[in-house]
Amino acid sequence: MNTHYNTKFGREIITIYPGETYTSQEDEIISTVIGSCISIALYDRKKCFGGLNHFMLARDCGTKTSVSRQEKGCFGEYAVKQLIEDMIANGADYNNLVAKVFGGSTLLNLSGSGNQVSNVNIQFAFECLENEKIPVISSDTGGSEPRKIFFETKTAKIWLKRLQTSPDSLPADQYRFL
Repeated sequence: MNTHYNTKFGREIITIYPGETYTSQEDEIISTVIGSCISIALYDRKKCFGGLNHFMLARDCGTKTSVSRQEKGCFGEYAVKQLIEDMIANGADYNNLVAKVFGGSTLLNLSGSGNQVSNVNIQFAFECLENEKIPVISSDTGGSEPRKIFFETKTAKIWLKRLQTSPDSLPADQYRFL
């Protein structure tokens, strides 16, 4: 996790990295960059605060017996639970949670099959939230470009910027508001 001042927003931004989760009741902006990874933003609609995670793979293959919280957070099966637990520990009501899902870009089309990491990650995120009975109110997944997202914890606003990977990409300073 890193904090830095962002001139576009005129305030401090908390940046999370793969395996990390950050939740805040304060008026903060959390940012991350995702390619084939997934980030889920959870928000309590009544208490007006939220959190964001960033995971790399849907499931842990179980090669290590002892792993840190951040290492576990690299896997969706743990990262989603961590985010929900952090939200509840900060006072969220489970029944008021809503989600926004981002990422799952296919950056390298190596296999040409539907079982690419990005597709598995996207499917896992939506199935997991459905199983948890947390409605997804917004999403931007798939495609071939990585994304940078900014999540405002007090309002659940997301600013999304597609990162330029080819000359045909959108300008790097173009944001979509979700």
